Amino acid sequence: MAIWGLVVVLGGQAAWGGTTPPIANVIIGGAEQRCSSYTGSGQGRGCLADWDTILVQDPVFKGLTKDDINFELDYAVPAFTYSLTPTHIDALRKVPGRLFDAGRKSRLVSQLAQALQTSGPQQHLEWPALEALLPQPATDNSPERLTVAEGAMLRSALVDPLPNYKRKWQARSTPFSSNASTVAITNAFVAAARAANKGRTPLIGVVTASAGPHPFVDRDINVFMLQSAGADVVYLPLDGGFRQALDANDCANLRFYYDSYNNSKLERGAYHADLLFPDLAAQQQAFCANHGQSLNATLNRLNGIYFSGGNQARHLESLVAKDAGGNYTLSSAQHTILQRRHAQGQLVVAGTSAGDHIQGGGVWHGKPVPMVSGGSSYDALRLGFAKGNGANGDTAELGQTEPNINPNNIPIIYPLGGLGVFRFGVLDSHFSRRAREGRLVRATFDSAMDYGFGVDENTALVVSQPDATGTTHFSVLGAGGVFIADVRAAHAATSLLRAFSIDGVRAHYLLPGDTAHIDAAGDLQVTLSERVPLLPVESERPWVAQDRLLDVGASSFLKLATAMGRAGALQGFGTTHNSTDTRNNKQSTPYYSATLTRDADTVFRGVEPSDDAVTTPVAYTGLRVAFAPCDGACLPPAPPGSGAPSDTASR
Repeated sequence: MAIWGLVVVLGGQAAWGGTTPPIANVIIGGAEQRCSSYTGSGQGRGCLADWDTILVQDPVFKGLTKDDINFELDYAVPAFTYSLTPTHIDALRKVPGRLFDAGRKSRLVSQLAQALQTSGPQQHLEWPALEALLPQPATDNSPERLTVAEGAMLRSALVDPLPNYKRKWQARSTPFSSNASTVAITNAFVAAARAANKGRTPLIGVVTASAGPHPFVDRDINVFMLQSAGADVVYLPLDGGFRQALDANDCANLRFYYDSYNNSKLERGAYHADLLFPDLAAQQQAFCANHGQSLNATLNRLNGIYFSGGNQARHLESLVAKDAGGNYTLSSAQHTILQRRHAQGQLVVAGTSAGDHIQGGGVWHGKPVPMVSGGSSYDALRLGFAKGNGANGDTAELGQTEPNINPNNIPIIYPLGGLGVFRFGVLDSHFSRRAREGRLVRATFDSAMDYGFGVDENTALVVSQPDATGTTHFSVLGAGGVFIADVRAAHAATSLLRAFSIDGVRAHYLLPGDTAHIDAAGDLQVTLSERVPLLPVESERPWVAQDRLLDVGASSFLKLATAMGRAGALQGFGTTHNSTDTRNNKQSTPYYSATLTRDADTVFRGVEPSDDAVTTPVAYTGLRVAFAPCDGACLPPAPPGSGAPSDTASR
């Protein structure tokens, strides 16, 4: 058996027991702790110095002063004004028909023309004053009422320029970030991209398509973050609206596509991005021209690409379109370029949170690798997943018929996955803190995958290119760990009278220094670092217990496994009793349980906790896991050797 030992990042490569296959992916679980200007103009949260010092000493900000920097959480929005003139009406008339219902647009143009004839030109009005010139639909359900997206495009057609507007920049510095794990993850990605460029300064593309309220708002912090880590960086202003305009060869109306896509839900309200970020709108226009020729040339030069956090469906829709059946099968030229360069070892792919999920996809042993989004472990276990319909369609049927689920945050699965640059199983993010063990296990089992990978916050799963034998190596970098669910021997049951249950899952939890690999045949091997002490079985502690098992924010599954390892217990038993997670109706209909069992294949390793067992987790491999609804009260299982099956008491 190969022992790969401690993983160290060296020059963009991870050293696995003397071999150094280049890094292919850096999959980050989200919630890195970075030094960003929006935490304040002094020494903000996560920063090693105040911004007077950072702007002078970090060379990426050369030429900028504090007057150029935005120190608020959101960008300042000026007071827009609107005008009613023939030119403005003509702008509305030119909105593409695919974006604006023809009947409503025709009526609206007629109403505006009538208002112009009656009142004459109206200039530089605030929006309520201009809106008052138009007749309002009698009811909310009137067919004349504009959709949210149509309302945004009406504003875009009638808005006045901002001749004296100067936008500020949101800044982010990697060398002045105080969190060592965050800095190490960022530097590891840049080093891997540098290695892909044969030791030269890498060119990294930044994609913020997933961001809310719209992609442009996350451009500055992510570009500065990577520039200050030593990369040359190009912003890639991709988003679903850009995709639609490029596919329709209608770049002249790009601003309307952008507004339509980013205002499809009432809560977003992202108006006039082209005026607030004129530099980015101009760059987006240039990349759209000539069928994306300049964009494609740029993608072919990249050594790395970074996908930001937000909504992974928005990342997907920036590069892949739906076919006539509503499935995401229409791969763009840009997607094809990225897949090809990654497969050839020319492009390192990284991403955080949504940028973790979007890396998954492709085919594993003849089955498409899916992408999960939304929902909690509790709802995923008891209800399963609704098929993803896109960023603006995921308020799905499941949420409209089930009274105990939040219709805006239901479990979603995209059966064909994301961008297909990680094919080994389902990916998940924000893992232990958001109690996503149940969600990952069910998604992995339901989609006939072998493995699922859950990455903790401020942590990265580092993935190698295949070595000469076809083996892919995995390591962990950062503050937390990576959970791997192996469901190859699992069996599940569900019925109309009983919610989903599953047994036979083998779980592994890797910390920095631990490694895993999947060989060419698809077999997984996990090796815990031998530098960390073994945690033996203690026969006087047959089991440990944990409540609030699936509460988001409680890390209860991690606490249960940690307590089990440190106590030397044979079993751990967790339940959703005492839940304070109000989004899931206190997780009592039914209560759910998890049973964790040691056997001959189980190994725990852990260092002495610095303060308490909760904050110092343990690594483990081969831990048997079962999830099940409780029949009435959740009772702990009988301990092994007592004459009763160890995993049936909660069934």
